[in-house]
Amino acid sequence: MALSFSVIKKDLKVYIRHRKTLMLIFIAPILIMVLIGSVFSGASEGNLRDVKLGVGGGSDQGKKIIEELNSSGMFIIIDENTSDPAVIEEGVRKGRYSAGIFIPEDETQSLKLFLDNSRVQISPIISTAFISTTEKMSYELTFGFISKLWKNLKQMESELKPLKEGVVMINRSIVGLNSDTKNALSSMDDIDVDSLNGSISVMKNSLGQMRTDLLKSAEDINVTRNELRELDRNVSSIQNDTTELRDDLKLVVDNIDAADASMQDVQTQLHMTYNLTCSIDPSIQQCVSMAVAIRQLRDTRALMLERTGRIRTLHNNLATISQRSAELHEKLVLTDIKLQKMQESISNYTSEISKIHGNITSIETAIDSLGNVKTQSANVSNQMEKLAAEMMNSSSALTSDIDRTGLFIGEVIARSPAVIAAPIKLDREPVFKGRSYLDFLMPGIISIVLMFISFLLASITIVQERSKKTLIRTLLTPLSLGMFLFEKTAALIIISFLQGIILIVVAFVFYGILIPTGQLASLFLVILVYAAAFIGIGMALATLAESENTAMLLTLVLSIPMLFLSGVFFPFETMPELMIILGNALPITMGIRALETVLIYQKGFEAFYVYLIPLLVYGLAGMGTAYVLLRKEIVD
Repeated sequence: MALSFSVIKKDLKVYIRHRKTLMLIFIAPILIMVLIGSVFSGASEGNLRDVKLGVGGGSDQGKKIIEELNSSGMFIIIDENTSDPAVIEEGVRKGRYSAGIFIPEDETQSLKLFLDNSRVQISPIISTAFISTTEKMSYELTFGFISKLWKNLKQMESELKPLKEGVVMINRSIVGLNSDTKNALSSMDDIDVDSLNGSISVMKNSLGQMRTDLLKSAEDINVTRNELRELDRNVSSIQNDTTELRDDLKLVVDNIDAADASMQDVQTQLHMTYNLTCSIDPSIQQCVSMAVAIRQLRDTRALMLERTGRIRTLHNNLATISQRSAELHEKLVLTDIKLQKMQESISNYTSEISKIHGNITSIETAIDSLGNVKTQSANVSNQMEKLAAEMMNSSSALTSDIDRTGLFIGEVIARSPAVIAAPIKLDREPVFKGRSYLDFLMPGIISIVLMFISFLLASITIVQERSKKTLIRTLLTPLSLGMFLFEKTAALIIISFLQGIILIVVAFVFYGILIPTGQLASLFLVILVYAAAFIGIGMALATLAESENTAMLLTLVLSIPMLFLSGVFFPFETMPELMIILGNALPITMGIRALETVLIYQKGFEAFYVYLIPLLVYGLAGMGTAYVLLRKEIVD
């Protein structure tokens, strides 16, 4: 039988005749889209606004964290002005604010964050905001401290070279002093005491030369003592700088240990949560993500301990340098005392020589005195030899330690402080840039609105046809039941299709959501098939209902569970396995997936036809069921 489209014409005339109904058909999607768009426009995933935050306690670092949170625009700060964390916890428990933080005055203690975990949708976001803020503040504090430490290390490295040069210079002065002493002793050995009686003039010259050499030795000793004092001051400065730097590194090591302890605590808590929530089925995405997070925390701890091992080594080496500096200081003091004694001895020798020179007539006394001088000079030579050997060993060890320290410091400061403060960095890059939260909700909004409209139009229309007996009168004409259902479905599909277009136009006009022209054909095809599926299901429901109220109740009983199992309000990743299987089999889920493929991922027909085929099956199954039940009703 040829298509007469009589039912389509009749239905369209009915809608045109009832102006209020016609207005609602066009105004309803506009109002729904404007209302939903006003709720979600401007929102972004993971952000909140006007969350009440109770604050108690206080410290300088804690106040900086609160200022950072306040500047984010997410929180409304409520200062409780209390030193008892129980007050903050009670405030959260009583619902005065969604979260509370207690900041201990002792900055070595941990901050306490109290969350209202009954608000399951925002409590993880609040916790993430606090973790991000505290990590940022910890990085800034650690980076500032390490930068200051690096600056001190560079200054210390610049001071090591002059120190080494000073040690080498002192060593050369001691060698020169020893050489002068040997020359003086060699001159004394050349004096023939037995021939002094016959060579008075020669003795005078020799005594004068010896006195000159001794005075020169005294001057060299004086210069050496001044250089030793300068070296001692440098050594003391190094010891003080090393001690201060070691204390600074101790803070760094403590901060690293604290960070490791914090990460270990987070790892323990995640592991406990994993054992509690994932013991039944660890293959759930949430459990897999939690397991990955636990491994990442463990790897991060291991990497941090490996990367910070050099700081610990530097801390231990600085202790060795401080000890060597103290030992060198003691040796320099002892050396200065010995040089002072030598200077006094040389002064005595000079006085003795002067006496010999003034009392040259007392040859025997002079010879005896000269013998004593030679004996004492031999002792001084031995002392000078020992002093030179000790200073050679000490200066050699000191210069070796200075070289090793310089190499180690150079190796440490060659690395950026940022690498130590933050060994691992993560840059988050959203792939859909320049798109609002409403763009991602469009597939769900269109699907939900069309589902309710299609359900209600189909079910109420068929119930009205049955209750007013127009169905029987229509079937008395040459029009068959199958053709009647086909034309009725076509009329409803046209209305639903127009409402889908209205939703798209409202989204573009009011919220600037632009759909590429290349995707319009695919979008219209998905809306057409989706509307046909739910109209077919709605007709099947209408044949089961005895009145319009029953049809509306059946529609709600079927649509509300589908609404919550569609993945729009509650993601599939948080559902049990059975609910995931059931949700994926629902027509609303397939419609949302098809619209996401077209609107968000902008793929072609080959990507979303897998969703259209089941939707067509749903629609045909619904129409077939309606045909069977209506035919049975007519026959009865």
